[in-house]
Amino acid sequence: MARFLVDDALEGRAALDAVGVGIHVVDDETQDADETILVAVLPEGCRAVRGEMTAAPPTGSEADTGMGAWHVNDVDELHVVTSGEGIMEFVTDSGVVGVVVEPGDVVEIHRTEHRYRPLTEQGWVIRHAAAPGADMTTSETGRPASPWPRP
Repeated sequence: MARFLVDDALEGRAALDAVGVGIHVVDDETQDADETILVAVLPEGCRAVRGEMTAAPPTGSEADTGMGAWHVNDVDELHVVTSGEGIMEFVTDSGVVGVVVEPGDVVEIHRTEHRYRPLTEQGWVIRHAAAPGADMTTSETGRPASPWPRP
């Protein structure tokens, strides 16, 4: 289950909800995102798994590049964490909210500024709302890197 890296997890969750980020848990029966979440987040024709990946912890200065740089994706996303542990940070109206995501967490992101750092090798099942056959486009925001929170 996701662990919020803020003093008040309820306030952190509310701040994420306000900017279009939801942290859910998998459906116990299917070990995947619940159908209700899929329908609410992704349009018909975009709910299939787009890929699976394993992200390795960065080394050296790599922690603030790629997915570790502050960025926004051009479509809504829904991802299931299948293994490992990682930190996601999201920009909200009340500041940055950090969350440690673990197996069984489902991360819903509606074009919200964020960054990601795996702490261990971490598996993900990827879904997003780009047209079938297309990939999502990522745009770095230029927000400067800051130290990653301690889990």
